[in-house]
Amino acid sequence: MSEVLSDATWEIELPLPRQVDAETAGDIEKESVFVSPFLERIRVSPDRTAATLLLRDRRKGDEVRDKVERYLQVMTRQIGDFGVKVFFETERRDRGAYEPEVNRQLVERGWLHDFGKGQVAYGGPVLKLARLIDRKAAEHYAAAFGAEDGHFPAMIDAETLKKCGYFDSHPNAVTFLGNVVEDFDAIEAFRRANSCSEGALLPQHDHLHHDGMCLNPAACFPCYPTLSGKRFETGAAYSWLGRVFRYESRNIDGLDRLYEFNVRELVFVGGDDYVRDCRQRSLPIVEQLARFFDLDCRVQTATDPFFATVSAAKKFWQQSQEVKNEIKIPVLGADGGTKLLACGSINLHGNFFGQRFGFQDAAGQPGQTGCVGLGIERWVLAAFTQHGFDPARWPEAVRAEIFA
Repeated sequence: MSEVLSDATWEIELPLPRQVDAETAGDIEKESVFVSPFLERIRVSPDRTAATLLLRDRRKGDEVRDKVERYLQVMTRQIGDFGVKVFFETERRDRGAYEPEVNRQLVERGWLHDFGKGQVAYGGPVLKLARLIDRKAAEHYAAAFGAEDGHFPAMIDAETLKKCGYFDSHPNAVTFLGNVVEDFDAIEAFRRANSCSEGALLPQHDHLHHDGMCLNPAACFPCYPTLSGKRFETGAAYSWLGRVFRYESRNIDGLDRLYEFNVRELVFVGGDDYVRDCRQRSLPIVEQLARFFDLDCRVQTATDPFFATVSAAKKFWQQSQEVKNEIKIPVLGADGGTKLLACGSINLHGNFFGQRFGFQDAAGQPGQTGCVGLGIERWVLAAFTQHGFDPARWPEAVRAEIFA
C-alpha cells in the first residue's frame, strides 16, 4: 500500500485481491462512487492488479480504506471473460468522422440546457429527433406485436419496487420522495425560513415525512401491478414512453448518463414460447431502427450493474442464462476515444413478475414476461455523434424531419 498527497486529493494505492478483466475493472471504477461520501472515486491500474483511491478528506482515510477493501473483495468475485455473443451489427453509410464533444455543442447551439444534476431540457432538432426515435419504435411495436400505446406515472410505490426486487439489486439507485410533515408549526417554520433567505432552505430532518413513494427507476415496473389477476391465453404486448429516474451520483455526464431520462418501453407477457418468440422478433426491429437512423450498432449479451454485495451472483446468473441483451452504439468518450454506449436492452424475466404480481399464462402457471427498453436521450447522443451537425450527412428521411 502506498499513500500520495496531492493538491486536490489524497491518494491511496491498494492491491486488488486478484487481477480482474476489463469489464470488472470498469464496474469497480463506475460503482465506486457509492462506497463512501469521502471517496471521490477509484481508478484501476492499467494492468488491473491495483486500485488507486482518490479521497476527498485525508482525515477519513482509515474509514474509507476499510470500506474500499470490503468493496473490492466482493467486486473481484465477479467472473469475467464469459464470452460475449453478438446477435447482429450494423454499419452506417455515412463515412464521416465521429463528432467530438456533442454535449457541449448541443448546449452552445441552444438545443440543450443542462441543469447540472442529471436533468436536461431540449428543443429544436434534439427534441424533433427524440420524438422521431420514440415514434418509429412505437410504430414498429404496434405493427409487429399489436402493442397499444399506454401511459404510466413517474412515481411508484416502494412496495411495488420491493416486489420487483429492485431494493435487493440496485438500492443505490433509488430516489425516495418526501414532504413536510402535516404539522402547522413545521410547515410555518419551513415557510418563514424561506420567506427572506437568498437560497432555498430545506426542512430539518425530523420535519420530513417519507410516505413510501419513489421515482420510478425502471420503465417496465409500473406495468406489472396492472396485470394482477389476469390470465393470458395467447399473450399480449404493451408499449409506452416512460419517465425513468436513477441516482447516478458523480457518474452523471451529459446525455451519456442522466438522472432523469425517457425510455420507449415494450413489455410482452404470456407463456414461455410466446415471450421468447417476441424477444427474438424484437431483434430485427432494433436493427431496422439502427439502419433507419444510419447508426453503427450491435446487440450483444450483457449484465446489469448490480450493487456490489450481490453483483457477482446476479451477474453470473444473467450471463449463464443469457437473459439480458444490450443495444450498444458507439460514441466518443471524454478522452476522445470510442466507447460502446448501452442505449437499450432486450430482456427475459422468466415467471418472476408473474409470481410476484399474480398473473397467469394459458396453462394457469405464473406468466412469463420480457421487455425491450430504448433510452431515447442516448440514441439522440449517438446519432449526433455519428452524423455531426451537417444536415447533409444525415439520412434523408431523418434530415427532413429534424432540420426542417
